[in-house]
Amino acid sequence: MGTRVHPDCINDAFELYLKYNGERFDLIDEEMHHKGWSSFKAATHLLNRGLGKNFREGWIERFGWAKSLEIKIATVGMAAATSAESLLFEVETLRKKIFMELQTKGVGSGQKDLIYQHDKYVARTTDILSQLDKARDNYGNFTFFLQHLLKAATKISPELAAALCDAEDPLLDWAEREFVTEDEKAG
Repeated sequence: MGTRVHPDCINDAFELYLKYNGERFDLIDEEMHHKGWSSFKAATHLLNRGLGKNFREGWIERFGWAKSLEIKIATVGMAAATSAESLLFEVETLRKKIFMELQTKGVGSGQKDLIYQHDKYVARTTDILSQLDKARDNYGNFTFFLQHLLKAATKISPELAAALCDAEDPLLDWAEREFVTEDEKAG
């Protein structure tokens, strides 16, 4: 019978597994050691190992972490996007009403307030669209897409899969430069 692991150790490992999108076991090990779990080894604890009677189920499989990671990656930015989409709809509805009123009344000097309001709602729409782009175009979504692309490539063509595997590190480096802000890197 194996040694019982403290539930806090499992919870800490799970948080880090999600934080690093199921990758970077070296950083998971480092942070776990900083948290005081000095005997923790990600490769030993998280992954399945052995065969037959020597088989030991890793925490990823035992606790269903792969599904949790899939959900986390799929929903990164979703709440923000949903909220932003709702706000965009509201702002666009008002902007369109103001625009229709301007079309009806004409764009004369007596319509300065309507013109000002329309300009403000156009600016708000632009800001919201920018926020939506940020919620959709991010490192987490890119890595999620890349993982699925690699899985699909293995079923399509061994050559394609090999080429994508060879390009994985440069692609991730590009995505980090493209999507990760300096604040995110520091945090």
